[in-house]
Amino acid sequence: MAKSEEFSCIAVDMGAGSIRIMLGVINKAGLSYREIYRFSNEIVNLEDHERWDMDKIVCEIKLGISKVIKEHADTLVSIGVDSWGVDFVLLDEAGELVEMPVSYRDSRTDGIQAKWTKEMTEMETFQRTGINFYIFNSLYQLLSMKDSEILRKTSRILFIPGYINFLLSGKAFNELTISSTSQMLGVGGDQWDTKILDHLHLDKTKLGKLVWPGNKLGKVKISECGTTHMETIAVCGHDTACAVAALPVENPNFAYISSGTWCIVGVESNVPFISETALKLGFTNERGYNNTYRTLKNIVGLWLLQGLKKYLPGKISFSDMENMTLGDGHSPQVINPDDPLFYNPDDMKQAFDVYFVKTGQELPDDFNGYIRCAYDSLCFSFRYYIEQLELLSGKNIEVLHLIGGGSKSDYLNQKIANICARKVISGPIEGATIGNILIQAIAMGKIKSLDEGRKLVKDSFPGTTYLPKQKRPDTDKRYKKFVRLINN
Repeated sequence: MAKSEEFSCIAVDMGAGSIRIMLGVINKAGLSYREIYRFSNEIVNLEDHERWDMDKIVCEIKLGISKVIKEHADTLVSIGVDSWGVDFVLLDEAGELVEMPVSYRDSRTDGIQAKWTKEMTEMETFQRTGINFYIFNSLYQLLSMKDSEILRKTSRILFIPGYINFLLSGKAFNELTISSTSQMLGVGGDQWDTKILDHLHLDKTKLGKLVWPGNKLGKVKISECGTTHMETIAVCGHDTACAVAALPVENPNFAYISSGTWCIVGVESNVPFISETALKLGFTNERGYNNTYRTLKNIVGLWLLQGLKKYLPGKISFSDMENMTLGDGHSPQVINPDDPLFYNPDDMKQAFDVYFVKTGQELPDDFNGYIRCAYDSLCFSFRYYIEQLELLSGKNIEVLHLIGGGSKSDYLNQKIANICARKVISGPIEGATIGNILIQAIAMGKIKSLDEGRKLVKDSFPGTTYLPKQKRPDTDKRYKKFVRLINN
């Protein structure tokens, strides 16, 4: 492949903790990426709210873009942006920020879910949107602002990647996958649910028409580009949607687990699961690439281990913590990671102790028991929700694709394979970035289809396979105990 045939693009991967500007390349050697610039993204307290410093974010993104252009101006073709979900910016008629955007972690949504159920029942809301109830949903953020002066000043509402795309291209659109996290998008098609918007006293013109992932928005117009001509591509705006698009799928009977501070267990489906059972189990149906649904469950994840680590000397690594569980110690305890005790405790070990007492369990004999309980309970949670997804979908799940930072852990990957009794394939780790690049390449005609793109990912980033091994003798007994606790 000649250099002129090489495809190069910029992937802006926005996380709530850091934002990265990545160079993506597809050539004879396969697909590759390289981090060109990274900067921290921190919530700031401003005017009595937790906000995103959008001026800084925009300035730093432009700086990162200029660095990529300085090195690769002759090959760059396009740019795409993905980010975390639910948060948005408010723009006035001139396209300027009405205020600094408020973060999903802000307390303005406290008690708002109960207020919403007076407008519409949980079941009707779920069946209209496919989205389950999280206190940070855009729906509740906007309900907390209902009839406010700020919303009266607002001409346009754009989700975070839509706003960055607007600054790049001058085109103000919201993309489908990021919009679906709002709990205001109709469960089918690409239309806002007008009944929900009516309850918010919100005109749908403020949210505008939606674009599907892979849509071209126009040439990049920012001065940092100079004479470089790049197309702005509306990739999957939600980072998890990008990561799922990049799964190296071979067996269609798969589920995925994204393991990080939060863990996500889900399947890719052609239809949403919007039954009463799905609602009660906590499943949500976010949109994906190729008009798919990502039916998934959010679970408090490695946050449990991060909290327990504070009790150990600073030099102890997560790998060291894993090794602490490998002895012959017996730990009969289990927890439900979704219990509110574990969301944001001041003292994680104390949260475990309170849970053990609350559920009639003895405290572990040593600290290793807490670590073992945390890892095993996470895997029990994965197994439980995978089994529920099988019941909802009527499909046997044979393979688990592991993505996210936790997929680097051989210990965790093998434990998941053992407890879930399924084949596990780990990687790629940087799924959001890779999916961002893939969708740009498809939009620009470099790759013909997602199937071709997923094969390219498999060839470029060979994963590691973990097959189930013999479980500890008490594993199934403890799993039954976990199921009893989670259903109480």
